[in-house]
Amino acid sequence: MGDKDLKSYVERLERVHYIVSKRLHPEIAIEKELTKTQFVLLKTLCVRNKWTVSKLAEYMGVKPSAITVGADRLYKRGFVRRYRSELDRRIVYLEITDEGHEILREAENERVNSISDYLNHLSSEELGTFIDIYEKLANGTQPATDDYVLSSKTS
Repeated sequence: MGDKDLKSYVERLERVHYIVSKRLHPEIAIEKELTKTQFVLLKTLCVRNKWTVSKLAEYMGVKPSAITVGADRLYKRGFVRRYRSELDRRIVYLEITDEGHEILREAENERVNSISDYLNHLSSEELGTFIDIYEKLANGTQPATDDYVLSSKTS
């Protein structure tokens, strides 16, 4: 494939990806003011019982300051609990609360309904192919730990 053909595919992919991403990732739990970032943070907190800010940031591939800001907002709303280590008081752990689990379940339901409405116009075969291709792209470019964030169950 020539450079000109590849450039054309890249441009088409960028354009389509932007449109599809906007539609597949709608604002979630708008009435509860849960942002996409907060949603992902809560979902990640479900992967294990407790996290330090630095481990959570490393896992999510962001800076610790981004986790701190998001966690502070979730803490103020009662969705996250913070506590110090018994062994080393300098270490602060984060974990999702029962209220956090509940808001996450509601947001996931809202998200599934919204995305389902958009994907319903695809046949089962088309949807399977679409997901297979996305998984192939993700497996070729992302660390395996991302799978936990995207597939963890909260119910």
